[in-house]
Amino acid sequence: MISDEHETADSSDHLPAAGGQSGTQTLIRGLRVLEAIAEQDRPIGVAELARRLELPKSTVQRLLRTLEQEGWAETSADPVTRWQLSPHMWVIARRHEPLTNLREAALPYINALGERTGETIHFVVPDRDIQLVLIDRVDSVQAVRTYNAIGATSPYHASASGKAVMATMPDDEVDRILSRPLTKSTPNTSTDPQYIRHQIVEARERGYAVNIAENRAHVCAIGAAVTDSSGRAVAAVVISMPDIRFVPDRVPEWGAWVSETAQAIGEALAGRPARFQDAVPAG
Repeated sequence: MISDEHETADSSDHLPAAGGQSGTQTLIRGLRVLEAIAEQDRPIGVAELARRLELPKSTVQRLLRTLEQEGWAETSADPVTRWQLSPHMWVIARRHEPLTNLREAALPYINALGERTGETIHFVVPDRDIQLVLIDRVDSVQAVRTYNAIGATSPYHASASGKAVMATMPDDEVDRILSRPLTKSTPNTSTDPQYIRHQIVEARERGYAVNIAENRAHVCAIGAAVTDSSGRAVAAVVISMPDIRFVPDRVPEWGAWVSETAQAIGEALAGRPARFQDAVPAG
């Protein structure tokens, strides 16, 4: 087997496995490696992982071997050594019953929304107040379509899902998120907290939020939050499309569909299943 793992020595490669600040740093680096692998839709090599994580290849190689030994990562069958998450990771994920129940409750509704719109549908959940994580997806039937890998993350301030979720939050929680450094992902990304607050107010009034190439270039989205019985956002539904098919005049129509889909999922979670046609309006 050909390998791209040309190891070089560096001082950070000799951190103790556990205990104290060095052990904590090793754990954090190991988790970052797992996250970086999970973000890919294909096996990834040590050199690319090292570049993404800005760590020496020897350090990444050592972490991968430890993760492999403990059953968290494995090499693929490629001629060149590539790394991927092991089945053990998915077993652990499936044991997370609340997340599984959420996906199962949402599936018929996001499938219906995908059929109605012909566009990609994303189903995301909040990862604390840090980011949103994609946990399910319905692919578009269009030849040109948007794509995000399961496990992909998006920021609150630059995504339709994030702004829709923030619209359900108290103002002090929104202020805490917007007080952090805001990354400019594309030329359309706003990092002005006051402008983003204005977008959140609009989302509260309309019941959905809009993203016009703010998170990824040439990708537009309309999203609505799924809330529990207390009004807390537990997920968001998003219609995602390339900007060549984004028609501003259709935003209210798409917004109504995604909002009603999110509401139907919330009702299903509460044990009050909506009628199927309520999830995606006819017409």
